[in-house]
Amino acid sequence: MTNDAIQRTQDAEEHLKSYKAIMKAGSEIGVPFSLALTMFFTSLVMVNGIWLSLFLGVITYVFSFFVVKAFFSH
Repeated sequence: MTNDAIQRTQDAEEHLKSYKAIMKAGSEIGVPFSLALTMFFTSLVMVNGIWLSLFLGVITYVFSFFVVKAFFSH
Protein backbone atom coordinates (compact mmCIF):
# COMPACT_ATOMS: atom_id res chain seq x y z
CA MET A 1 0.00 0.00 0.00
CA THR A 2 2.74 2.46 0.84
CA ASN A 3 4.50 1.95 -2.48
CA ASP A 4 1.23 2.53 -4.33
CA ALA A 5 0.62 5.81 -2.50
CA ILE A 6 4.17 6.96 -3.19
CA GLN A 7 3.81 6.08 -6.88
CA ARG A 8 0.51 7.99 -7.14
CA THR A 9 2.09 11.05 -5.53
CA GLN A 10 5.00 10.92 -7.98
CA ASP A 11 2.59 10.51 -10.91
CA ALA A 12 0.57 13.51 -9.76
CA GLU A 13 3.70 15.62 -9.50
CA GLU A 14 4.77 14.55 -12.99
CA HIS A 15 1.35 15.34 -14.45
CA LEU A 16 1.37 18.77 -12.81
CA LYS A 17 4.83 19.46 -14.22
CA SER A 18 3.69 18.44 -17.73
CA TYR A 19 0.51 20.50 -17.44
CA LYS A 20 2.42 23.63 -16.43
CA ALA A 21 4.89 23.20 -19.32
CA ILE A 22 2.10 22.75 -21.86
CA MET A 23 0.15 25.76 -20.56
CA LYS A 24 3.28 27.93 -20.56
CA ALA A 25 4.13 27.01 -24.16
CA GLY A 26 0.52 27.44 -25.27
CA SER A 27 0.17 30.85 -23.71
CA GLU A 28 3.59 32.28 -24.55
CA ILE A 29 3.79 30.97 -28.12
CA GLY A 30 0.32 29.90 -29.22
CA VAL A 31 -1.68 32.96 -28.19
CA PRO A 32 0.65 35.58 -29.72
CA PHE A 33 1.04 33.51 -32.89
CA SER A 34 -2.72 33.17 -33.29
CA LEU A 35 -3.24 36.88 -32.82
CA ALA A 36 -0.44 37.67 -35.28
CA LEU A 37 -1.97 35.38 -37.91
CA THR A 38 -5.35 37.00 -37.36
CA MET A 39 -3.87 40.46 -37.82
CA PHE A 40 -1.91 39.36 -40.89
CA PHE A 41 -4.89 37.86 -42.71
CA THR A 42 -7.24 40.67 -41.66
CA SER A 43 -4.80 43.18 -43.09
CA LEU A 44 -4.52 41.16 -46.30
CA VAL A 45 -8.30 41.05 -46.67
CA MET A 46 -8.39 44.82 -46.22
CA VAL A 47 -5.99 45.04 -49.21
CA ASN A 48 -3.14 46.70 -47.31
CA GLY A 49 -0.45 44.81 -49.18
CA ILE A 50 1.80 41.93 -48.21
CA TRP A 51 4.55 44.01 -46.58
CA LEU A 52 2.27 46.06 -44.35
CA SER A 53 0.37 42.91 -43.42
CA LEU A 54 3.59 41.13 -42.52
CA PHE A 55 4.78 44.12 -40.51
CA LEU A 56 1.50 44.31 -38.59
CA GLY A 57 1.64 40.58 -37.90
CA VAL A 58 5.16 40.82 -36.48
CA ILE A 59 4.31 43.87 -34.38
CA THR A 60 1.20 42.12 -33.05
CA TYR A 61 3.22 39.01 -32.17
CA VAL A 62 5.89 40.97 -30.30
CA PHE A 63 3.37 43.12 -28.43
CA SER A 64 1.11 40.24 -27.43
CA PHE A 65 4.10 38.10 -26.43
CA PHE A 66 5.19 40.72 -23.89
CA VAL A 67 1.64 41.28 -22.67
CA VAL A 68 1.14 37.55 -22.09
CA LYS A 69 4.59 37.27 -20.48
CA ALA A 70 3.78 40.15 -18.09
CA PHE A 71 0.32 38.76 -17.33
CA PHE A 72 1.58 35.28 -16.42
CA SER A 73 4.76 36.35 -14.61
CA HIS A 74 3.28 35.96 -11.16
